[in-house]
Amino acid sequence: MSRLLHRTATWLLPLMAILYLGYVTAGLDPAQLATSLDARTLGVAMIAALLYGAGLYLLAYAWSASLQKFAKNPVSPDVAMQLYAFSTFAKYLPGNVFHYAGRQIAAGRLGYGQKAPAQATLVEILGHIAAVGFLLLALLPFAEEGLADLLSLAVSQPRPWLLAGTLLILASALALLLIPSLRAMLPPLDRRLLGFVALLQLSFFALTGLLGLWLAIAVLALPVEDWPLLMFIYLAAWLIGFVTPGAPGGLGVREACLLACLAGLAGSEAVLVFAGITRLSFLFGEGLFALSGFLLRPGQNVSARKHPSATA
Repeated sequence: MSRLLHRTATWLLPLMAILYLGYVTAGLDPAQLATSLDARTLGVAMIAALLYGAGLYLLAYAWSASLQKFAKNPVSPDVAMQLYAFSTFAKYLPGNVFHYAGRQIAAGRLGYGQKAPAQATLVEILGHIAAVGFLLLALLPFAEEGLADLLSLAVSQPRPWLLAGTLLILASALALLLIPSLRAMLPPLDRRLLGFVALLQLSFFALTGLLGLWLAIAVLALPVEDWPLLMFIYLAAWLIGFVTPGAPGGLGVREACLLACLAGLAGSEAVLVFAGITRLSFLFGEGLFALSGFLLRPGQNVSARKHPSATA
């Protein structure tokens, strides 16, 4: 039964997001779209792409640190970073998990075994959910009034509802650790590793939120008081796209969330341009990051390459 529900969600949720996007965009004015896209906005998008591509090294360092901690064979940080960069674009294949699978296969062929890369990836996934949840919680006091207006919450004090929803995100990450099959995959985690990974993950998603805000300022011309709300909505849309099964890189789902939530702040044409240029900018940044994997020259003292072992 659970497998049937998962398969249904894998196809149904991304399809619903695409249909919603099609419904909204069908009634938009192409001329109005063009007015929201000028040379200044394109320049901001290019700089944001460079910064986002550089920011992905934060996630790569976090995954590399976990792999070095869990693997029995010596792990070169350069090789781990190269694996991470190579697999970046695989997330856009249908299924939304092939970048994880790509790392797993490549790491196994290099002699790191199957368990250590899987453990590093599990820590990364939990870190994504927890880091974004923490940032949403931090932004909540500054965004709750705007969220209440956008969502038309029929309650006099929306804080308890919004707080409960954000805490639910954090609780989901912790609940995953209680699943015996997943918990058994992880070795004892020391505080130093968790602190290092948490710092890198928080830094990356803070950067992502700020870049999304910068692009929104260029496209939507939001007043200062709406900036925390925009960051909250953008990070929430990212997280929804991330956890939606079957959506490659959250494609379609993230954009549908932005259109649905930001319609009260700006015109639909401007919001669509914001969602599209944010996706393209970050996609270009991921391309630059993946390209750096080909340019990166791993060190020669990688014993795992010289003496592979599949028992790690």
